[in-house]
Amino acid sequence: MLNDRQERLLELLTKSRDWMTSRRLAELLNVTDRTIRSDVEAVNRQSGGLGIESSVRRGYRAIRRQEQREQGPEGPLASDIPQTPGARCIYMIQRLLFENRELNLTQLQSQIYVSDYSLQNDLKRIRRMIEPYTGLKLVRSLECVSLEGDEHVKRKFYRDLLVAEVQENFLNLNRLAHLYKNFDLIEVKDIFVQVLEEYDYSIHQSMFPMLIVHAGTSIERISACHYVQMDDTEPGLRDTIEYQIAKTFFDRIARRLHLQVKEGEVGMFALVIMGRRASNYASDHIKLGDRWLNTRRLVEGSLVRLMDVFGMDYREDEDLAAGLKMHIHSLIERARNQVVLEDIFLEEIKQNYPLIFEMGVCITGFLEEELGITIADMESGFLALHLGAASERLNSVRKYRAMMVMPYNQTFFDMCEKRILEMFRERMEIVKRSNYFEEAEVNRIAPDLILTTTPIEHALSILTVPVSVFLDSESEARILEALNKLDKNRFRLEFASHIGRLMRREHYYPNLLCRTPGEVIGCLCDRLEKEGVVDSGFRSSVLERERLSPTSFVNALAVPHAFQAYASRSTIAVARLAQPVKWGTFDVRLVMLFAINEGDQRMIKIFFDWVSSIIGSPRQLERLMEECSYEEFVERIVE
Repeated sequence: MLNDRQERLLELLTKSRDWMTSRRLAELLNVTDRTIRSDVEAVNRQSGGLGIESSVRRGYRAIRRQEQREQGPEGPLASDIPQTPGARCIYMIQRLLFENRELNLTQLQSQIYVSDYSLQNDLKRIRRMIEPYTGLKLVRSLECVSLEGDEHVKRKFYRDLLVAEVQENFLNLNRLAHLYKNFDLIEVKDIFVQVLEEYDYSIHQSMFPMLIVHAGTSIERISACHYVQMDDTEPGLRDTIEYQIAKTFFDRIARRLHLQVKEGEVGMFALVIMGRRASNYASDHIKLGDRWLNTRRLVEGSLVRLMDVFGMDYREDEDLAAGLKMHIHSLIERARNQVVLEDIFLEEIKQNYPLIFEMGVCITGFLEEELGITIADMESGFLALHLGAASERLNSVRKYRAMMVMPYNQTFFDMCEKRILEMFRERMEIVKRSNYFEEAEVNRIAPDLILTTTPIEHALSILTVPVSVFLDSESEARILEALNKLDKNRFRLEFASHIGRLMRREHYYPNLLCRTPGEVIGCLCDRLEKEGVVDSGFRSSVLERERLSPTSFVNALAVPHAFQAYASRSTIAVARLAQPVKWGTFDVRLVMLFAINEGDQRMIKIFFDWVSSIIGSPRQLERLMEECSYEEFVERIVE
């Protein structure tokens, strides 16, 4: 039976006949967003003829049960349907964490066009992904599945998934270059790099892809005679080195591509180059209709919303705040002039960086609430650019975060911490020191591990290491073992997140008949070349690598690959041979050809770390050799 508040919630949505955001509902009912989510779950569980449909971006709306049966709950658009096991797992995790408390598996099958067998394998894979997170579990109830566990553990799981996602090298320029039809993005990048060198100016590595994409999009818009307008109120902007860099860059682009570049484009690009310093040259206020809006407060609200929904705290990232402020200024100007950005790379971001994109959608939803306007999907992609760069900055300096608990005096504390950092400074940092253990405080800090000189019993999903106050050799060994375990868990999650996306059904050959390694490589490369994954020189590069030394491992597996020859997208083509092929000194039955995109070179280490582990596990290796379908093979890969 519904309580009065839940009845009122259903009444509001029924009368509205449209979507209402959780924030608006929370204001009307004088409760928190979390209470709204709980009430929606209760209504869907208990109400008869009516239910509540949810959307991360749009909020909630009432819908009749009959309509739900006929239409199904809001599913992905055709272009959003996950195509690989890895993408399906991320899709389900996202929905379980942020949209639905539970998923109806029967409905999910029809939404994403997948068999029950494949779906069950995906669920097994998710269970393995969450194994290191104590208390987090996937629970099956009839036809529904839910993700249960402490909210702090769920947030940690999401943060780790995000770290694994940006490890793939956020915004691979080579992969994006083909999306710009009117010019060569790599040439644009080279011109920009040349200008930076001439001015002896350094750009943070994580900012660079975003700057190039910003420049590419500006050029695309200028080619169509759409220009950015800027007020002449930025004191001293034209005197800055960033403005001179932007002007030199656009002067050369204009000559090279025969374009007319206006002053506003130069000024806007200069502000993007500046990063956090841009706030000194751009107003906090902009007018929309008859309202003056404070963009600094919109940025603050956006980052608080990310913290509330995803548990990701970017509030201290000044470069992100400045970038979002510039983007919101541009967004409002586009809304004021009814200009819509072209959909250049939206699908690229959605498919390859779904977690980052989801945060962009979250900010878009917040801005729609605050501005009272409808914002185009493309803006979510641009917001994701800033968030991806911020996540990569966060990840590039990320060491394991440790909390120390030691009920002794300051001298002992200092001495123990100094010894720990002398040995493990490259892999961990001490983010909190405390004389006692308090669960709420530990949850707030969310460390990766706890180092303690006194026994502690707790139910948190945080690795806890007992150490001696004098840090003896046994304590050192325990810390080292804990760090290695964290490395192993991180690798496992990163591997599980990415490997399924690299192997596609069309590149899986369950019974390939070839007589020599050259024939096998030729067959696999032919299909990749026809699909545009690799160019005509890729095969010869793979064969040259084989000439130097066969890529076979034991009597089972070969992993041919290329040096200095790259694919348009990272792919693993798999062939299960009808008959063993003599490959070097081994008889090979399974071949995995690895084609890597230039920007995804980290995946080489991940893949070969897996190869090393599989060779050291005869039972698992033999299981890979057994005849199986594509779905079964992907399942065995991530076991």
